[in-house]
Amino acid sequence: MGTRYASLARCSDLSEREIVGALLSRDECAALLGRIAKVSSDRSASRSLLAVLARLATPACIWLEGELAVELFEEEGGTKVRVMSEIGAGLRERVLPGVTFAHELDALLAGFHTRRDLTTVLRLERVSARCALLLAGALRDGDEERAPMSTAFDISETSLAWPRAGHAAEDVDSGWG
Repeated sequence: MGTRYASLARCSDLSEREIVGALLSRDECAALLGRIAKVSSDRSASRSLLAVLARLATPACIWLEGELAVELFEEEGGTKVRVMSEIGAGLRERVLPGVTFAHELDALLAGFHTRRDLTTVLRLERVSARCALLLAGALRDGDEERAPMSTAFDISETSLAWPRAGHAAEDVDSGWG
């Protein structure tokens, strides 16, 4: 199936029909994202990547179980894109192979806030200067206070250590309320 998009010479040549066709299966979607990454030397790489990810976040993508969560992490050779599904309780499952784009993170995300079609289905959370998450579900008016569903939750520091001598395992988190 990887040859279906071989005729895609530039990201600007990507049609809406090809994006919708890629939603039919994981293999098709992986092939399209791989091809976009391979030919992403032009300025439209950001637009093409974000268009595919926005479509994945809609009900049109019937094979994706759970909400879409995409991690973009800037590395030395570019930005690694990992497409995952939120499976609940803060856990994510990778649904497509990781793809590396030969662009900086900021370049890939440059057009996000200016495109209304993206901000209605996805929301952007900057985790750090080198990492960002695109999550299904846009913020609506009045939702500014909504807690992020992705990156932060409290973990007892003692949950990562063995109990001290003289303390039972049940005493490890005593005092947490």
